[in-house]
Amino acid sequence: MGEVQEQRNLRVRAEPPGVPYFNVSNAPPELRFDAYAESVDPIFDTRREAVSDAFSVGLDGFNAGPVLIGRSRMWGAAFHYDRDIRKVAQTGVEAVLVQIITRGGDVRLHDGEAIVTRPGDICVADMTRPFATRTDGCENISMVVHHGALGLDEPRLDGLHGLVLRRETLAAQLLGEHARMLVERLPQAGADDALAVARATGLMMGGLIAPTLQESGPRASVAVAALFRIKRFIRANLAHPELGPDMVARAMGMSRASLYRAFAPLGSIGDFIRRQRLERVLSDLGDAAQRGKSIAEIAYGWGFADWSTFSRAFKAAFGITPSEARTGAGLVLHQPEAGAGDVLLPHWIRTMETLRLPA
Repeated sequence: MGEVQEQRNLRVRAEPPGVPYFNVSNAPPELRFDAYAESVDPIFDTRREAVSDAFSVGLDGFNAGPVLIGRSRMWGAAFHYDRDIRKVAQTGVEAVLVQIITRGGDVRLHDGEAIVTRPGDICVADMTRPFATRTDGCENISMVVHHGALGLDEPRLDGLHGLVLRRETLAAQLLGEHARMLVERLPQAGADDALAVARATGLMMGGLIAPTLQESGPRASVAVAALFRIKRFIRANLAHPELGPDMVARAMGMSRASLYRAFAPLGSIGDFIRRQRLERVLSDLGDAAQRGKSIAEIAYGWGFADWSTFSRAFKAAFGITPSEARTGAGLVLHQPEAGAGDVLLPHWIRTMETLRLPA
């Protein structure tokens, strides 16, 4: 794996072949659980009980764009992982969490059901909906897969939540072997190859899972569904100069007061719009296809009419100026510098929201 340099509690590959990588497994023992819990924070609130002398946790992962994949282990304690409505609202990304159990097992809790898993089982949870897991010891391969990478329509996407493919099924066996091959081969992959494989992985996953889905099932809660409809509308209209609470409320058929109540778990709707626009500008500044445009043109295209306001907001959000971001050719978005103090998995999950996948 080559030499590594420490980035806070975790390690980042010093000689990247093109696929961003992180590893918390080599953090000092006294800091390892904190690094582990912080890394999975966008997915779960994590706690441990009844810690024994055999306590051990580890997590590493790769970023291939529409698919994040990694390995995790947890032993020697009672582990609680919870994703409630508050967590969904705060960190919701339109993706599924797919976990292949490789050792031990856990209990999956969703929609009032409890499902016990075994090695070889594959568990799917929609990150736009609440769920939880409990385990006294487990190892798994986990993939966060963007909804758009699965090639499924809305009714089938809705049926994914809580699905468990049992190890006896051909679909589970094929997906399990593919996931194991990915974690072995991605360290040698270039960025373009990794992206192509990630897109193929999403479509393969959707194709294998689709025949197992029920035509109907429990729907997401009204509050969560409304919040994600609002977020989808905002993301689809970020370039519109009039985008704001009034425009969103009209499009959603809501009063401003109802809109603010629905959006309250995420804070200010204006702040959310500004952050999403800044993320799009940051992405374009690192895109070679946008080199012919000035920074001002890119900013204006994403709804920023005033340069001074935009520049201050950009610096506050990312810690660098727009010019520095362009010089770095997207380094800030894809490869945070060692020592910057970021834990990479939360950053990767946030940037999944800005993905624009080809049709």
